[in-house]
This record gives sequence, C-alpha cells and structure tokens, in this order.
Amino acid sequence: MLPALPSPAPPPAPEPADPPIYRAMLDLWASEGRTLPGHRDQEWTRLAAGPVWAGRTVRVSGTLVRRDDAR
Repeated sequence: MLPALPSPAPPPAPEPADPPIYRAMLDLWASEGRTLPGHRDQEWTRLAAGPVWAGRTVRVSGTLVRRDDAR
C-alpha cells in the first residue's frame, strides 16, 4: 500500500478591509495631497533628486525656502 499524500495547504485568508474610519482618513489625506502609508512621498523624491548647491533656493510645499531661512 502506498503512503497517503499530504493534503495541499489551504489558501491564505484574504486580508481584512480597512475599517471605515481609516478608509475615511486615507481619503481625506489623499484629497489634501498628503503622503499616504505604503505610497511614495512625491515631494521627498523631487527634493532628494535635485542637485545640492550651497546657495540653493528650493520650493517646499509651494513656499520658497532659502538655506539661511530661520523657520
């Protein structure tokens, strides 16, 4: 008699959906252009990709910021 084959592993359980309060928060953040968990921060990517010069002025969130700006 042949040994019994192991039964296949059950499929993984589906991931639970976000609770409505979190879904609402993510929708609000997305509508305001904020960075969302699990998504790339487009503003950081843009700033980090630029050249670095000593007297450089950059635009952060729509505001010009100089290197010696004391905010």
